[in-house]
Amino acid sequence: MTALGAPAAARSGDDRCPGVLRLHEAQDGGLARIRLPGGRIAAAQLDAVAAAARLGNGLVELTSRANLQVRGLPGVAAERVEMLLGEAGLLPSRTHERVRNVLGSPLDGRHPRSVAATDAVVDAVDRGLVADPLLAQLPGRFLIAVDDGAGLAAEAGADVTLTAECGFGRLGAQPAFALWLAGRRTTLEVPVAEAAGLALAAARAFLAVRAEQDRGAWRLRELDGGPAKVARRLGSGISSIESARSRTRLAPGTVAQRDGRAAVTALPPLGRIGPPAVDGLAELARAHGGEVRLSTRRTLSLLDLDTAQVASIQSTLDRLGLVVSPRSGWEGLSACAGLGACTKARVDVRAAAARSAAGRGADDPSEHWSACDRRCGEPADVGVAVFADGAGLTRLAAPGAAP
Repeated sequence: MTALGAPAAARSGDDRCPGVLRLHEAQDGGLARIRLPGGRIAAAQLDAVAAAARLGNGLVELTSRANLQVRGLPGVAAERVEMLLGEAGLLPSRTHERVRNVLGSPLDGRHPRSVAATDAVVDAVDRGLVADPLLAQLPGRFLIAVDDGAGLAAEAGADVTLTAECGFGRLGAQPAFALWLAGRRTTLEVPVAEAAGLALAAARAFLAVRAEQDRGAWRLRELDGGPAKVARRLGSGISSIESARSRTRLAPGTVAQRDGRAAVTALPPLGRIGPPAVDGLAELARAHGGEVRLSTRRTLSLLDLDTAQVASIQSTLDRLGLVVSPRSGWEGLSACAGLGACTKARVDVRAAAARSAAGRGADDPSEHWSACDRRCGEPADVGVAVFADGAGLTRLAAPGAAP
């Protein structure tokens, strides 16, 4: 990335996204990325992740795609990590492991602005991905998102997005899902029952257009006329009506659900937690609904809580070292792996970002710190980018963001 918000260049060759079966060799050891379609993870699965982390340096990281990763793994630990995560149900397909990139709304239809639930659609997309041998060819960067209409899954620059809307036209008042391709709305709108099939068809169309162009593109936007050509293969086109998807940031704190219950969200500072905190989250999940939900903002949420339980749960999360206040300077702050984890790191940006947290306000623009000019992990919509180059630290602000 050469400028804030600049589009990615076209790719060539295979992408190198890590998984559980193919570790990334970082400076601090092997890194295993664990795909969590819909950002959902059960208590017993959290136990397995904590056990895997203990085989490495103990760190568990949340990613901007609502996945988890463990790092610092010695080579001899790879087989044990695979076994732990496989037995927990986190590795349902060896052939499709790295293509199970499916975002979902972390509140699954419970947000006050939600239109429809998304869990069933996410599950259907994931099953369809795994069942189709052709889709094993998808790049590890290709991303499908399913948003419930509140905008909690519409912010990550997905290649294929299904957005729940109040139905119109032939669908009348029934909820429907509109199809977006690389951020551009198509003319397609389908009922809930057809939504997963449409997303999978769009993924197949991407592969077909990529083969026609004989390019090693990892993302739909990297193809020449990609969105329009994929839409055409689906018997559709790009909408001539400019419309913006609703976008909502899930901050630490409490959200009143549509059914009167509450959802509590916590933020691990700079997206990292250790096994003791993972163990504590697993215990909370066992006591309250059985699972934890991740978001693209590297948050963790517990749903369907009695409002009388909220204060106690937030107190427990705080003791685990997680941020539960929406006014915290940690909110909207992220950083790359940094010194000791990456050989290209020039400065200790994680320490610098932590110092920045002390002076930030909750209304400040989002901020990402990178230890080199590759700017790994930088969100596409970041307000301020700080990165190390040959001259030191460079700070870039998006238009409208504070300098």
